Amino acid sequence: MSVSSFIRNSLPLPPHVYKGEEYFCRFTPRIHRDARLADAGSWQCQVDFLESSTAARAGATRNKDVPSYAVGCINPVVGNFTALCACEALSDRLSLTTYMVEYAYIHDDVIEYSESKDESQLAEANRQLMEGLTLDGNASAGSKDHVTRRQLQAKMVMELMEVDKEQAKKCLRLWKEMSNVFVEIRDMDFTALDDYLKFRVVDAGCPWTMSLLCFSMDFSLDANEEEKTSAITSAAYDAWVLVNDYFSWEKERNNQQASGGNGMIANSIFLFMKWYSVDADEGKKMLRKEILAREDKYCKAKDDFLASGDVTVKTTQWLELLDLVTAGNFAWSMTTARYRLGAEDAYPSLRKSCSETADSGITDSLGCPISLNAATMADKIDVVLKDRRYLDFSIRERRNLKPEPKAAGQLSIHPPGEREFKKNEVTYTWSLHQYEEVILQPYQYLETMPSKGVRNALIDGLEVWYHVPEKSLAVIRDVVKLLHSSSLMLDDIEDNSLLRRGFPATHVVFGVNQTINSANLLIFKALKAAESLSPLAVRIFIERLIDGHIGQGLDLYWTHNTEIPTEEDYFTMVDGKTGSLFILLAELMRSEATEHKDLDASLLMKLVGRFFQARDDYQNLQCEKYTQQKGFAEDIGEGKLSLPLIHALRSKTAHRGRLLSILQQRKTGNGLSPEVRKLALDDIKATGGLEYAKTTTIGLQEAVNETLSMYEKKVGEKNWLLRLAQKRLEIET
Repeated sequence: MSVSSFIRNSLPLPPHVYKGEEYFCRFTPRIHRDARLADAGSWQCQVDFLESSTAARAGATRNKDVPSYAVGCINPVVGNFTALCACEALSDRLSLTTYMVEYAYIHDDVIEYSESKDESQLAEANRQLMEGLTLDGNASAGSKDHVTRRQLQAKMVMELMEVDKEQAKKCLRLWKEMSNVFVEIRDMDFTALDDYLKFRVVDAGCPWTMSLLCFSMDFSLDANEEEKTSAITSAAYDAWVLVNDYFSWEKERNNQQASGGNGMIANSIFLFMKWYSVDADEGKKMLRKEILAREDKYCKAKDDFLASGDVTVKTTQWLELLDLVTAGNFAWSMTTARYRLGAEDAYPSLRKSCSETADSGITDSLGCPISLNAATMADKIDVVLKDRRYLDFSIRERRNLKPEPKAAGQLSIHPPGEREFKKNEVTYTWSLHQYEEVILQPYQYLETMPSKGVRNALIDGLEVWYHVPEKSLAVIRDVVKLLHSSSLMLDDIEDNSLLRRGFPATHVVFGVNQTINSANLLIFKALKAAESLSPLAVRIFIERLIDGHIGQGLDLYWTHNTEIPTEEDYFTMVDGKTGSLFILLAELMRSEATEHKDLDASLLMKLVGRFFQARDDYQNLQCEKYTQQKGFAEDIGEGKLSLPLIHALRSKTAHRGRLLSILQQRKTGNGLSPEVRKLALDDIKATGGLEYAKTTTIGLQEAVNETLSMYEKKVGEKNWLLRLAQKRLEIET
């Protein structure tokens, strides 16, 4: 099924505002082009809340020296939380959506920074904050403050209902569930992470947030679609709340200590410390690993669902929305002053501006509809928030080109060529880079698969010798990863492989044409990255890329023509096909080295390439794990002239003739059945081909170890990282 992305109202978040070691999320955040409307909704809620009751103003005064108090969605570093997570909201719903999210943050702060920690008083504060956010007729009597507060709450409910009654009901129901758990979770004694997550997901408002984001986009799934995607959605929610725990930990721990250091902190780091008797630093490391594992679980569940073919336009778009929220939540949580002490914070300046312009009517917004007042409020606060460095309109179409209205539930996009341009629009250039994520979907799919990480391990090992600057090292890793991924995608097409690492190969999922184009784009992205290093790096890149293509070409030529190479020719081919990337990474690192710049590791990398390929040829025909990941005797099915087969075909036995006949039968286009592959494998074993490949691999294994020792002697120290990398690949003698 061909499904259009619903991306229409957002821009890519510029990498310079969020990329770094702390951003370990695999997804790329985007931000709504009308982010100022989100900021307007946030600030309008803050103003309305302060005006709603004496208690609200007293709380603000009491906590004025608490840095994170009353810090909501607005984030001057990466943008408003809602502009990031609801980056595809309809513009006329964005401020209302943000207003409600801001109120949820205010709700949390009022409870968390309450003057009294008595449970009954906290429960009463929670009730007052939520009592008007319902369609029930159970309004209780109260003071003028009570009435004003209910006015604010009714304002949200009515505007929500007027836009979409059914989605409003769902949102309000989930909001009530969230507020109930918010109080309950702090008294619960959890003994397992999954039990904690079951409550924490609701406490953090994941179902409520997604219902609100769907409202903002005029999007919904039917009951059947919700059921089909429930496991994927749940996995995403788990990752989100753990990210929240990761970045909010220091704030929550400080708050607990300020309150006497008693009671439970609703945070997984606190639980890890309790369960495993570790300190906070170790608990945070454990959480980081858990976040990555949960994100992997989410990606696998998503990929399995997409591969099943049981998808609809809406379920595919729902998964895309989950990706966007995952990235947006991560970038925002990582940088917000709500969680990070000393982070850039716009709220103090906004409060100062608000107090200075009190006579202008900026504080008299409670009676104004949220959406209708958004543009006016945005103009007022732009004095403070005008420098939105996270918005880069140069890579997108004109900001004031508004999308066409969409019917309920529809999220299709129209290419620029289908628009009816106005006379003055023809002078504007549409940027292709906004579609790069779409083009790279085959690559992103490949990235979700498990990997042995051999190349990264080699880079780590060589870094012991070369001491490459951090920035250059990151570029080299990127170059190698991009080229390796490109080669895997193309190799599976050229070999007609259906599986890669136990998953459907990329071209099986995305088609041959898309996969080729995506793989080619990776090569050029890698070249661009190499260009940022030096002219020498570009020359190295081009030379090794040529070597790799010649090596791969030889392999394909021999397979197509059933031409049997000598062992010498075979390893010359391997030096290009497999060894070139290993040599490339070593030469790039040497070109950027700050130590041992005269150390040429290309001989070691050539031997590693030969060992790696010989090992792969051997394992392909005898390793159960390979069978699970790539299919039974895949090399025979492809007709690949691997080391065991070359030895068998050069033997002067009856098995040689049968093997040649089997290879010819493969060319009929019907493939080779498992039974025929087994017969061929038996012939290879009978000629000693498999044992020969094992012996050759072990010989290369020893050659690598001896050569590594030679390099270590020259440097004057052991390279334990390279030794470990080699040890993990060793074949037992």
